[in-house]
Amino acid sequence: MNFARSYLFVPGSNKEVIRKAIHSKADSVILDLEDAVAVKEKDSAREIVKEALIKFRDEKELIVRINDLDTPFWEKDLKCALSNGAAGIMVPKSESSEGMKAVCEIAREYSTNQLKPVQVIPLIETAKGIQFAYSIATADELIVRMAFGSIDFSLDIDCELTTNGLELLFARSQLVIASRAAGIVAPIDTVYPKLDNEAGLEMEAKLAKQLGFKGKLIIHPKQIEAVHQTFSASQKEIDQAIAVVEAFENAEQNGIASIMVNSQFVDYPVYKKAKNIVIDSV
Repeated sequence: MNFARSYLFVPGSNKEVIRKAIHSKADSVILDLEDAVAVKEKDSAREIVKEALIKFRDEKELIVRINDLDTPFWEKDLKCALSNGAAGIMVPKSESSEGMKAVCEIAREYSTNQLKPVQVIPLIETAKGIQFAYSIATADELIVRMAFGSIDFSLDIDCELTTNGLELLFARSQLVIASRAAGIVAPIDTVYPKLDNEAGLEMEAKLAKQLGFKGKLIIHPKQIEAVHQTFSASQKEIDQAIAVVEAFENAEQNGIASIMVNSQFVDYPVYKKAKNIVIDSV
């Protein structure tokens, strides 16, 4: 299964913005019932999200970000989303396996009629979430990947967000390692809030990719292209991977497991990485 590279946030209270997002090139759209919706608008936004799911669920992968588990809204959000065909649920400020188990138990109950299992995506935004990332990732089989929220995280640990992202290096790496140890899909990187700085977005996305992330949260359609380019193999990389796979498999048949391909040393780990690139490009 190919997972999304781009997850576009849209306010669950805005019908027109939702429509535009669904017709964008984003791999997945997150209908947001949390931060993008005022408290007094929670009920009406839930109805708008319901309408959007019924109308567009067959056109685009639609994820619903519910309110966090310390609010009185999350269970209504969850039941609304899954009763109307949401492909997945994003859970903000995820901090414990117990909380995720509670979400997954209800998710399983309300998604019994769906053809595919619902995706549950914990959004890790606090120090506690980072500390317990592995137990969160392994809380239930419905948890397919995690996402990182740097803005709330920086608020929680009282750090300054900088251009080079050094203050987030440990947290990002922790999510990548926890995801791999748990056997789930590589995590989704945080949003980049500066819409007028494409170079900054590209730099941050490349850093996330280097660390092991395989996608990014975005807040505007203009960010889609840069994210897709970063998290997709280039044709040159695909061609090299194909050459590596073909050459190594031919060599292996002759009892050789260490060769050179286009000046690149190739052994089993290099071959396996190239094989993954070829598989992902199909």
